[in-house]
Amino acid sequence: MNIKIYLLIPLLFSLNSFGQAGKFTEKDFAQKPCWIILMNTEGVNFNETIKAYDIYWQHHLLPAEDGDRTIGKIDQNKKRASKKELKERREEADIRFQVKKFQHWKIKNEPFVKEDGHIMTAAERLEFHNRHQ
Repeated sequence: MNIKIYLLIPLLFSLNSFGQAGKFTEKDFAQKPCWIILMNTEGVNFNETIKAYDIYWQHHLLPAEDGDRTIGKIDQNKKRASKKELKERREEADIRFQVKKFQHWKIKNEPFVKEDGHIMTAAERLEFHNRHQ
């Protein structure tokens, strides 16, 4: 019985966090990379996502563009990297990947932004394409 409760509690918290995808404040934008959640949410407001991205990077250092999602080789002078170093490298590689993903998302969706800032759905894009052909 107790084990079920311990398994159920984290599930409830995770569901609660998904429900808040569109309810971020500017304070949230500054502290957490909410733009990652927003860009992966269907029906999101394009302008709000751009705002979240800009506010976040006003308070954090933008990662260097070189490199990719891999952690990279350990310095030759060190035989082993500590767990903390490996975690930091993973986080840096992941945020670098997310920045690249965001830049691609922005370029891909910019032509399909409606006047209210929402991005056209696939059906709306098809209808727009058929009308203007």
